[in-house]
Amino acid sequence: MKVIKTDKHYMAEPDFEIDHYKDASYPPVASHYHEFYEIFLFVSGNADYVVHDKMFRLKPGDLLIIPPAIMHHPIFRDFEIPYERYVLWLSPPAFDTMKKIDPDIDYFLRPGHAKTFLIRDSVDSSRARFGQFEALTHAYREESLCYHSEGMADILRILIGINRSLYNREHVFAKAQKPSVLSNALHYIDLNLSGDLSLDTVAKALFIDKYNFSHMFKQNMQISFYQYVIQQRLLEAKRLLMKKEPISSIPAKCGFSDYNAFYRSFKKNYGVNPREYVAYHMKAIHGEVGGLSLDIDHQSTES
Repeated sequence: MKVIKTDKHYMAEPDFEIDHYKDASYPPVASHYHEFYEIFLFVSGNADYVVHDKMFRLKPGDLLIIPPAIMHHPIFRDFEIPYERYVLWLSPPAFDTMKKIDPDIDYFLRPGHAKTFLIRDSVDSSRARFGQFEALTHAYREESLCYHSEGMADILRILIGINRSLYNREHVFAKAQKPSVLSNALHYIDLNLSGDLSLDTVAKALFIDKYNFSHMFKQNMQISFYQYVIQQRLLEAKRLLMKKEPISSIPAKCGFSDYNAFYRSFKKNYGVNPREYVAYHMKAIHGEVGGLSLDIDHQSTES
């Protein structure tokens, strides 16, 4: 039987991992991202969830779809109800294999859907999805005969259900909460990565005292405003690198003062320089090395 660790942000398995968690208390979780897909099925609890620049108030049956390199984390209001959820991790190579089986399996990532993040289906659809996740989790934990093939088939069915819900428009898109200072700040950062994102500038743009803003940001995101800005700039840099953007043009497009500042920050956060990252990533895509585990904040708690 598998021993599941709940304090990591990297995949130990090459294709997928899944588990079911139920906690009566939970430490704060820092905003973080993964190099793989996360599909998060919310069962119970009193929590909000920040994904990219949106904040959602979760309801039982809500499904979060978090693509690679998207910052996310929960914010707990209280623990009067246990924090219960299923968490499915799917590697990009495994997802690419599924796309070879059915090119439409990435429908949820196409324009108009890519930033939906949270799907709120009917009660009947949610109940069926709970059954899918429960069966997948049981097979994975017990390592039942052919559990890997069964798991890949179950994940295909889960993705088919998500895509058909989107296509048929039978579900109700779960909207983010009314814009707050935090969501406005995240959106402002996202739109101005190449510009001035000093604490003074952003606080002034949001009409809030910078000290109050800094405290609020750290309290909700579990990382400092400065750390978050750096992570968002580096994520954009990684995206541009993989699009084969000239490295010399990336610092300015991502808000770094010069190449040296970009290089130092990239190496500090990922352990490799930009050129090494591209070379390693390309080898991973072609199956020459194991899965990437270049995630931030490995010591923080799992979502």
